[in-house]
Amino acid sequence: MAGHRDLKFVTYPISQPDENGECLINWIADVKFDHHAEWNREDYNRKGKPEDFLPGFEDWKFDWLDIPSLIRNASAIFEFPMIDRDPLERWSFSKVTLLGDAAHAMYPIGSNGASQAIIDARVLGKYFRTLGCNETALKAYDEERRPVTNAVVLANRGDGPDQVLQVIEQRCGGRFDKVEDILSPVEMAKMAADYKKTAGFDVDILNNAPSILGKFDD
Repeated sequence: MAGHRDLKFVTYPISQPDENGECLINWIADVKFDHHAEWNREDYNRKGKPEDFLPGFEDWKFDWLDIPSLIRNASAIFEFPMIDRDPLERWSFSKVTLLGDAAHAMYPIGSNGASQAIIDARVLGKYFRTLGCNETALKAYDEERRPVTNAVVLANRGDGPDQVLQVIEQRCGGRFDKVEDILSPVEMAKMAADYKKTAGFDVDILNNAPSILGKFDD
């Protein structure tokens, strides 16, 4: 991962290395546009055009990664907008409730969209199990999950765990020999820990928390 809030590149392998040590990789070129810009409708199957974003990465050639080459040699490029929605004040309406992206659409910054939806389902299942399939259960689920996920939505809007990149950009323009000279290990650890607590990923808290659904009788 390299860059900052306005221009960021993320890449990672998605296959095991072959006999030549090469593997299939995925990459994301994240470019921020003015919020007044004209947008295409959301479509995860729209083919992307390198000329729309490659100029911003043209000089991103490092001894450990040649980003322009990755972009030019990609077998397929797709375009999609990263958007969120303002946190909602209510999810449940009579016998209907919201779950997952319908309840808390968020920037895909902290790998949280799917995981929060899974937790939604488990908490909803807990209340169905303890209170029955009724409006009381939906209201209890709403009151437990909504404040938690609303906090994650706002944290992701503020760059979530990626905020470390923006802090470094602001302090030195992204130019450094040792990142520890710009941002101390203590600061980096605190940023990561704060986000983990907001998102519910703190290891100690998770390990000491009771099962959401509890035990089932055999």
